[in-house]
Amino acid sequence: MPEIDESVAPTKHLLPVEVAAESEDDAYDDVEDDAPDAPITPAQLSAPRKKRKRSKKTTASRGPTALPKNRGNGFEEYFADPPMTPAEAMQEKQEIYAPDIPFERRIESCIQRYRSRRRIQARRATYLNDYLFLGGVDTNPSAYTGLDQKDLKQLTPAQRREATARDVVYNGSGAGDRFYDGDKTKWTVDFAGVAAGFFSTRLIVLTGLHPKPMEEAISVVENFLRYVLHHDVCPEYEESVKKALDICQMARDEWTSLNTLQTALPGVFNPAATELFVEFDPYSWDSSQFRVPEGFDAKSVFYSSVAMLDDNKMFEHLAGRAVELVNQYECALEVTAVHLPPEEVIQRFKKLAITAPGDKTFRLMPLGKLTLKPATIEDGWVQRGTVHPLQGKEVDLYFEQNILKSLRPGIKMVLEIGDLGADVCFVKSIQKIMPTFYTFLPQELMVQFKLPQENDRPAPSVHNPTMEDNQGAEE
Repeated sequence: MPEIDESVAPTKHLLPVEVAAESEDDAYDDVEDDAPDAPITPAQLSAPRKKRKRSKKTTASRGPTALPKNRGNGFEEYFADPPMTPAEAMQEKQEIYAPDIPFERRIESCIQRYRSRRRIQARRATYLNDYLFLGGVDTNPSAYTGLDQKDLKQLTPAQRREATARDVVYNGSGAGDRFYDGDKTKWTVDFAGVAAGFFSTRLIVLTGLHPKPMEEAISVVENFLRYVLHHDVCPEYEESVKKALDICQMARDEWTSLNTLQTALPGVFNPAATELFVEFDPYSWDSSQFRVPEGFDAKSVFYSSVAMLDDNKMFEHLAGRAVELVNQYECALEVTAVHLPPEEVIQRFKKLAITAPGDKTFRLMPLGKLTLKPATIEDGWVQRGTVHPLQGKEVDLYFEQNILKSLRPGIKMVLEIGDLGADVCFVKSIQKIMPTFYTFLPQELMVQFKLPQENDRPAPSVHNPTMEDNQGAEE
């Protein structure tokens, strides 16, 4: 089985996949409603406890754009934003998202207002924060989170939202090296690219591709993008936002197919070829999932399968001669065509039955062909300037029918291939599989980045290797 690419370290926001769901009341509570309690004094500890009545805030007191609690949390399947008053719509059009306002200011206001229009709890907050971070948005907690709630109540809803906002889109040197700074030579506004990058790498780290968390993460990004379109935040990037929505659906479909592929791999044809021509390594196909079927005989499986195919060149090369492994190499390839077995080949395989010891019958699944071309897969590591083993040529590989159904042109793989000569190849192992939208964003490298700081302490040396430990003890 292929490995999931987990080369990118998880962020500090990483949560376990199985997190207990919040109660209905907790899921519908606003952050503003949960005001921090004052410090408890020793006298209060000994005093009898009084039942505290929780104040209930009306929708009007939480501002004209606050989400009424009877509207849910904003992520329901058929949720629609409530209509705005003419004054609110005019304010958005002329003051908040006006075309003459810089994009950075508009998208910052959009993110802040979006958070106020949704009840984003637990995992959803993690998904949204990581997605925004890949786009260069600073989602660190605001410096104003310690403000007294009484002071905040004196502000208007817009002022309160701005004072407590945690999302900042910079437009200058204040961004540092980790965030978008408006420099068009280093950054590009690309909604589709950020969505593709998030679904290519961060989605794996945060959800493990488990169906329920994965769907939740995709729906969060999709929900935000629809909000951007609905409020006409940045009409100059409308096409990119729509393309990002398409990628959301692609991620939903392709990761589901690739999850199905995990259970279908590796089939029996390629492991049979591996056992015949190279020393079989059970770990190359993840022995925890691959079990040799009862009655499996590598020679019978391999040559019987070749005889059923419409590949005369392959049959003539393998029949009646001693064939040995010519070359073995690992490379990155991209699927260019998927050839499912034709009906004639399917009928041949249905008639084929291999008799195993104990009078047991072993049947083979029809084989189809996969055409691949050399590819480059970016992952943040420096790529060596070596020549690709195939040097621009395509290669045809055979897989079982159920495996081919989960593949499509554009999918990239890292394969270990065995070459038997005359362009006859088989797969020894699959290291990685990437979806068609796979994108590696340089911002991935900044997840754990910290600015270097000057240190006047002497460094450890061969004369005093524990210098740093001793300094810590002295302090």
